[in-house]
Amino acid sequence: MGALRTVGLVILAISAFTFIALFGRLPAFRKTPVAWLHRVLWVYFPNGIAAVDDRLFGGRVVRGWNRSGSYVLKENHPLVLIFFTSLLVIGEGIFVPAAWPQLSSIHRLWVPVAISLPYFLLYKCVVTKSFITTENHEEEMRRYPYDRVLFHPGHECHTCKFLKPARSKHCNFCQACISRHDHHCVWLMNCVGANNCVYFVSLLVSLSAMLIYGCYLGHSILSEMLGQVVPPETQEAMQGWTVWINTWGIMVSAYPWIGAVFLLMLMTAPLAISFLAYHTYLIWAGVTTNESAKWSDWKEDVEDGFVFKTKRNLIFDRPLPMDLYDQLWPVHTDQILVTDEGPPTEGCLLANDSNCIAHRPESDMPPDPRWKRLHTMRDVDNIYDMGFWYNLRDVMGLSVRRPKEISSF
Repeated sequence: MGALRTVGLVILAISAFTFIALFGRLPAFRKTPVAWLHRVLWVYFPNGIAAVDDRLFGGRVVRGWNRSGSYVLKENHPLVLIFFTSLLVIGEGIFVPAAWPQLSSIHRLWVPVAISLPYFLLYKCVVTKSFITTENHEEEMRRYPYDRVLFHPGHECHTCKFLKPARSKHCNFCQACISRHDHHCVWLMNCVGANNCVYFVSLLVSLSAMLIYGCYLGHSILSEMLGQVVPPETQEAMQGWTVWINTWGIMVSAYPWIGAVFLLMLMTAPLAISFLAYHTYLIWAGVTTNESAKWSDWKEDVEDGFVFKTKRNLIFDRPLPMDLYDQLWPVHTDQILVTDEGPPTEGCLLANDSNCIAHRPESDMPPDPRWKRLHTMRDVDNIYDMGFWYNLRDVMGLSVRRPKEISSF
C-alpha cells in the first residue's frame, strides 16, 4: 500500500506541476489559485532564488542558470517533444507486452490502432507549418476579414516587413508570422495555426481516447486478476473505501508493469481531457487561444464600464467599402468600439475606424447619445464566431465563405 500511495502521489504531483506550469496563464484561470501558483512558479520562486544567490554567490548561479534557461525557455528546442514522445514509448512499451496475453481478439485489433494514431498525428502537428511568407502573403490576406476590434488593417509586422493578415501573430520562437495563430506549443516544437490546428485537435482526441481506453483495459485486467485471487463472494463482503484501496494497492504491487502504467494513465487522462474540452470550447466560441486572451482584456474594460459602442452608419456618412472576400464572409457587423473613462462627447472625432480609443476634444460638450456604454460581452460582435459547425469547418480547413452573388454592405 505504501508503494501505491508513493507512486500515486508522485504521478499526481508531476501532473499538477505540468498543468500549472503550462496552462496557468490561460485567461480562464485568472484570479484563481492556479494563476497564483503559476506566478509562484515563474515569478516569486525565481526572484527569491535570485535574491539569495545575489547575497551568497554574487549572482553567479543565476547567471549560469539564465544561460541554460535562455535555451530551454526562449529557443525552439526539442527537449519537451523528446520527453513527451519518450513518455508515450516507455509507457506503451511497458503496458502492452504485459497486458497482451490477457487481451481478447477484438482488443488485439484495437490496441495497435489506439497507440499508433497519436504518433501519426503528432508527426503531422510537428511538420505542418502555418508560416506566412512572401509567397503566400496575398492568399493569407484574403483568408479572414479584419474585425476592427482585435485585428485592424494597415498594421505591419516589424520583423517580417509585410502587412499582418487578420488573426495572425508573429511568433518569436518560430521567427515567423503564423496564420490564425492559436499558440506556440512546446510539446510540438511548432505553432498551432491554420494549417495544423485540425491535426492538433485530432491529437488531443486521440490521446484522450487512448488514455481512457488504456484505463479501461488496465482496470479490466486487474479486476480479472483480482477475481482469480479473491472469490466474488469475498469481494462482496469487503466494505469501506479503506479495504477497497488496500486491496487494489496489493493488486497494483503484485502486477507493477500493468498497475504503474494504469495509475499513470488514470492521473494524466484528466489533463488531456481538460485540454481537449478547452479547445472544444474555443471552437464553439469562434476564438483562438491568442484571441481568448485579447477578448479577456476587453471583458475587463467592459466590466469596468470603459467600453462604448455605436454603428458605423451613425458615425460615417456612407458605409466603408468592403473587400470582395470580406463580403463573402458569413458574418458581418457594423459596430465600432472605443475605450475611454467616459462616453464620447458630441463632435468627437475618431482618428480612424481602426482605432479603439476615442479622441475627445477637451470641452464640456454633452455626451454623444449615439454611443452606448457596454456592460456585458454579449453586446460585442465576434465576426469569427459563425456557429459551432462553421467554426469546426474553419478549423478543419474547409471553406466557410458564402458561394453566392456579392451584395453591397
